[in-house]
Amino acid sequence: MRPLVTLSAVLAIGAVATTTTVMLWPNSPQIADVPEIVVIPAGSYSYRPSGDFRIGTRSVDAPRETRSANTDLEIMKYPVSESLYAQCVAAAACTETTVIGLLEAPQTDISYVDATSFARWYSSMTQQTWRLPTDDEWVRAAGERYVDAGLGIDKDEEDPSKRWLANYRRLVSERGDSDVEIHPLGHFGVNELGVSDIAGNIWEWTESCFINGQVSEDGTAVVEQTNYCGVRAVQGKHRAFIIEFVRDAKVGGCAVGIPPDYLGFRLVREG
Repeated sequence: MRPLVTLSAVLAIGAVATTTTVMLWPNSPQIADVPEIVVIPAGSYSYRPSGDFRIGTRSVDAPRETRSANTDLEIMKYPVSESLYAQCVAAAACTETTVIGLLEAPQTDISYVDATSFARWYSSMTQQTWRLPTDDEWVRAAGERYVDAGLGIDKDEEDPSKRWLANYRRLVSERGDSDVEIHPLGHFGVNELGVSDIAGNIWEWTESCFINGQVSEDGTAVVEQTNYCGVRAVQGKHRAFIIEFVRDAKVGGCAVGIPPDYLGFRLVREG
């Protein structure tokens, strides 16, 4: 595994040679060469809402929904890289975090706060609107690499230990052999939609809040929900829920489930 270095060292070797003052929508774009984008076509897709769902007091799977997207989704082909994030740090618009010194590798040790700060700065510098994807937009972009979060346990099952054990086994199975190496962009290849490195060993932040929901007695619909936005859904080999200021879920801050190996992000472009 490569040794960790500070972002200051990356800047010192020439990743960024200037400190740009951040302005809100400057007169002309300060960054014109934007990352490669993949367009996910509009259409129908299957989705389970993100959070904890119950019928009465019994935990159950969130009902699977068929949703319809009326517009195409433009998403970065690759996660945001160390070199791109370093520009935001140099502009004093993002907070410095740990890097490995491989500039065209995904930026990791990123919190939700870090990711949204970057999105605001990048929107200003490009004069385009960039933001984190929602959880269901991430599912659309993941395509065949998305693993359904449902456990398939009968909604009338009253023994909670069966769900706990089934969920643990599923998470262990989905993680497979642990790969803790940070690889260059493109290492995990593209899915059938052309999105690269999705569901590799880096979990990606989404905009979606953790939901506590009540499900109808027949298990087919969410009838009531409360959003807790101090915790956000992150997506990778499986869905997890992380406190928004946490950068490394392995040392704390994973609200539900097995913690991700690394936290990073990619953005979607609107308009």
